[in-house]
Amino acid sequence: MPKISEEKRQARRLEILNAASQCFARQGFHRTSMEDIVRKLNSSPGAVYCYFRGKEDIVAAIAEQRHSRESALLRGLLASDDVAEGLHKLADAFFKMLLDPAEQERRKLAIQFWAESLRDKSIRRIIERGIRQRDLVTGWLQGAQRAGRLPKDADADALSRVLLALLQGFILQQAWEPELDSEAFLATAMRLIVPFLSPDRRKTK
Repeated sequence: MPKISEEKRQARRLEILNAASQCFARQGFHRTSMEDIVRKLNSSPGAVYCYFRGKEDIVAAIAEQRHSRESALLRGLLASDDVAEGLHKLADAFFKMLLDPAEQERRKLAIQFWAESLRDKSIRRIIERGIRQRDLVTGWLQGAQRAGRLPKDADADALSRVLLALLQGFILQQAWEPELDSEAFLATAMRLIVPFLSPDRRKTK
């Protein structure tokens, strides 16, 4: 039996992930079975199980796709010496990505996975891989503090959590309201955050 080329293998793998994503989006993660995904592909079970052992593997692969895209964006942030400029670039890139309807659908799946992680420890472990990307931001902020580019009294860990919460909050609101004004949201968020980032700011009493 001839071997499948790596290119065809990756294309088939992506086809399975896309079919699974559509099933999850339509039926929800918990109600979707592997049989549903096989039917969506109009394929045989063996043609799917040779790539993925089950739903958990598929979820991990979908999450890894997202983490890879986000890691590429984060590398741009970590290369910046200016905190405000770096955050502006990162926010612009993220929010531009979230204007894509296909990305919006993928983020709806992320919301389902967030919810599922509250009851399923295996899904929780998968989701935590992405959450740990926040550690990169925390480390970058701490480095900026040591270099005098961020106020010394700023809590870098708390600040990275606030930044993540703003992004996650937008994703959730956008899922409810697809026409949400992302530019206004981003502009308002940056007006709140940027003044806090100046190392020359003075505490008010």
